[in-house]
Amino acid sequence: MKIIPSESLGKVVILLCLLPYNVRCLGTTSELQPLRNVPINGFILPVFNGEGQKVWEARGSSATMIEDNLLRVKKMKLRCFTDEENPQEAFFAISDIAFVVPQTNSISGNFEIKIFGQNFYASAHTWEFSGNEKKIIAKDHVKVFLDFNLEECSP
Repeated sequence: MKIIPSESLGKVVILLCLLPYNVRCLGTTSELQPLRNVPINGFILPVFNGEGQKVWEARGSSATMIEDNLLRVKKMKLRCFTDEENPQEAFFAISDIAFVVPQTNSISGNFEIKIFGQNFYASAHTWEFSGNEKKIIAKDHVKVFLDFNLEECSP
């Protein structure tokens, strides 16, 4: 076993943190770029509005860049928030696999998604999420369950 001197320990930690990245030095500027097909554990993508309030957030157990601006996220959990002064969770959704395009604020999948709201539950196999509109478009094998009292809705 080799003992690493304490003054070198910081360098080792930095190198371990940069493993999933390709570091390029171009003249005086350096650029960090995620490597393709290298998973990054503990993925979080929060999106905020101009006032600094969280609008929506995608999380996953891991994310892998499979193309420029396209991430495959495992065990994705999506949370959307209301536009109120004190935002509340409007709905959340989970899917085993999702594809995130950060540049367009969109997420999609061909794997089952389960969507949970205050008075509903829905599922679908093919779906798209528009972060700009904060809505999920369910396209295939759609099931919706509503939870409300019809007597309260009658005139």
